[in-house]
Amino acid sequence: MASRTIERVGQRAGVNVTWRPVLLGGLYENVKAPQGKDGSATDVMAPAKAALLHQDLIRQLQRCRAPFSQPSHHPQKTVHAMRLLAGISDNQTRASVSQALYKAYWADSKDVSDMSLLQEIGARFSVDAQQLISSPTSSATLRSNTKEAADRGAFGVPSFFVNDQLYYGADRLFLVERALGVRTAEPERLLHPPKDSNLSSHLSFYFDYSSPWSFLGCMKLQAMIDSVKPVNVVIEWVPILLGALFRQIGTPLVPMQAMSEAKVKYGTKDMKDWCDYAQVELQWPDVFPLRTVLPLRVTIASKCDPMLIMHLYKAAWQRKKDIGNEEVLRGVLQEEGFAAESLLAAANTDEIKQQLQASTQRAITAGLCGVPSFQVNHGPVVWGQDRMHVVADMLCGWECTLPSAKL
Repeated sequence: MASRTIERVGQRAGVNVTWRPVLLGGLYENVKAPQGKDGSATDVMAPAKAALLHQDLIRQLQRCRAPFSQPSHHPQKTVHAMRLLAGISDNQTRASVSQALYKAYWADSKDVSDMSLLQEIGARFSVDAQQLISSPTSSATLRSNTKEAADRGAFGVPSFFVNDQLYYGADRLFLVERALGVRTAEPERLLHPPKDSNLSSHLSFYFDYSSPWSFLGCMKLQAMIDSVKPVNVVIEWVPILLGALFRQIGTPLVPMQAMSEAKVKYGTKDMKDWCDYAQVELQWPDVFPLRTVLPLRVTIASKCDPMLIMHLYKAAWQRKKDIGNEEVLRGVLQEEGFAAESLLAAANTDEIKQQLQASTQRAITAGLCGVPSFQVNHGPVVWGQDRMHVVADMLCGWECTLPSAKL
């Protein structure tokens, strides 16, 4: 997907894009990725997460209008293809051959480890594939590129560097564009409602105060709702115990503990990038992970008052309050004018406890792997604050029509 759009990003920003081939397995080996050199990132994921990421991939393929055909076999060995690219000295030719190889693999369902295919593609661009693939210089360049990428913080592909700043994933290209000076760049919206729309949509918002990404999603929620007006959006707030969800699906309580050091470091930068883009202040709490059982019960006792939810998120992630501590929570509630004593008393009733258990079980049954997560009109789960532009389109009536595929 990124190969189809990166050049347009460069054109809009008025810069040249340099294509640098690397070996993904080599990156995994360099950064000591949990899945190992020959594995896939999904090998070490909880099945629920792998399933949602697969659904997201299919959705993104349709949204970027990329031709796609299920590869005859996947994954394929790409070392010869990458040596071919590493041996091409002209950047524009390297980009053209790269795009041809992507098309062969992902649109035409061809085997890019087949030497005859590599020779045929090379010939289209006056490149001697056999010579370049067998050249020690090509092999050395590929190894050097891979090590350099890892040394600069890359842990997967596609990775983009704007000066020394890393951006990972096709879905971060709008951040790349903004870093290049195009400050109007935004995640792409496909559908906007007509001015006289009578459409009404139901939005389920699954959340837990323990997640900074959920905090960011909550802070962006009203802007998303405003962006789809005049669609009437009915928000259903669904508080869940993220730790209980993680235990059920087999995810560590603190997911970053299962990531490579490079990925953890990038995750911190990525969060800052998103906060800067959304103009949301975030201060990491002194107590982490947050204990959120009591604040979630208080939320249910308040009948999921949106103002209470907003104040508790801000207390935790902007004022660094330990809202899992009953006295701290009481103080926050009193400061903001809520009936602290009655809410705390109600939070300890069996009825409220059962409601939190039920909403958490609902999330597990729906297939969630994290928060924030969204459902539009009780449809497919969409995970992540970085997919809120997709949720906005779905609120306006957009649907994914691509059939699923096993990758």
